[in-house]
Amino acid sequence: MNESSEIKKAYVNLISLKKNIPQYQIKEKYVDMYHTEIDRLIKLGLQDLEEFKIPENEITPRVTSSNMMTNEKTYSSERYVEREIFLIKLDAILSYFEVAQSQTEIGFKGE
Repeated sequence: MNESSEIKKAYVNLISLKKNIPQYQIKEKYVDMYHTEIDRLIKLGLQDLEEFKIPENEITPRVTSSNMMTNEKTYSSERYVEREIFLIKLDAILSYFEVAQSQTEIGFKGE
């Protein structure tokens, strides 16, 4: 397959993911889908994209119940990431595509 075509597929999959992620709890399966597209881009030779991945320590189980008397907590078997963190990383990689395609200079203008 054509490299340009594969990059476009990854990009549209990332856009689709952004448009369709749940409003509240983001399950790990969505993180996996996101990471799959980043890995696809890395395999195509795009460098330095690891920093756009969601850190493992941000994907955690949720507290499902707690006992105030004993301070014991029960956790979900599934792991989740905060929506805001997911969107920060997703927006960053999408912005990276826009900047990479732009002919506009990036930086601060001196006075």
